[in-house]
Amino acid sequence: MTHIFIKFLKTIVFIAAYVFFASAVLAKDYKYDAFTVKITGKGQPILLIPGATCSGDEWNETVARYKDNYQCHIFTLAGYAGTAPLPNGPYLLTIKKEMEQYIIDQKLDNVILIGHSIGGFLSLCIASEMKAHLQKVLVVDALPFYAATFNPNAADTFNEKQAQNMFEMYARMDDKALKENQMKTAKFLCRDSTKWDMIATWGANSDRKTLAYTLAEMMGNDMRKKVGDVQVPVLILGAFCTVPEYTGFTYESVLKTYTEQYSACAKCTVHVANDRTKHFIMYDNPDWYFAEVDNFLKN
Repeated sequence: MTHIFIKFLKTIVFIAAYVFFASAVLAKDYKYDAFTVKITGKGQPILLIPGATCSGDEWNETVARYKDNYQCHIFTLAGYAGTAPLPNGPYLLTIKKEMEQYIIDQKLDNVILIGHSIGGFLSLCIASEMKAHLQKVLVVDALPFYAATFNPNAADTFNEKQAQNMFEMYARMDDKALKENQMKTAKFLCRDSTKWDMIATWGANSDRKTLAYTLAEMMGNDMRKKVGDVQVPVLILGAFCTVPEYTGFTYESVLKTYTEQYSACAKCTVHVANDRTKHFIMYDNPDWYFAEVDNFLKN
């Protein structure tokens, strides 16, 4: 009987050890240096990528609207809004690769990417390379090659000197000066005054080198031809706001710029807000924004 009892105990210990090991493998926690992510809701996955300097909280209203029917993965990019920065660059390339790996690691399929500004640019980069796992992409006020809008001869290459100069400019600012700088930026990019301090605080809390280098990396990466490789439907929402001192800046000119920059993408559709809508479309024109998103998600 003693022999049988000892054999029974060994069996129990073996089973317990196996269950523990299997649970540890199944519960493996992947580590990503390029972003932090919060997950809320359930259903088809939506990956929400914020704009330059912004926290994932930029998407709070969007998440509140869709979390009952979708699983929202809300990203904050490393170095933005007080998060720990990457030790070195290239920043956007590292973020893109880790996001693609995140989709694979988490076994996500039929993914919907929603990105604003630099987050929209990253969404285009991911969709141009990733041929599986994605279902559709929504880009909020981002272009494949923003630099070409003010310099038709802009080079498709990262300008280290430009990035360093921008970093040195930010580095010379103390915290108060940087907050003032970011407040001016917030007012320029958003009409909704209730959001200005929040946007400016995200910017002031961002890592200065990350801020400079991510912008320079985006400006030196021409995606106009590469968006032709995207194989899923893409909706681009463009912003337009009348600026009296710039008479040549019209709805038609904005639509033309967007249409031309996305001309290589057969899967892309461009919609531009009629007026009174700056870069933060989700804040300045929520009714139009949500109507567009609702329709895109359902169809």
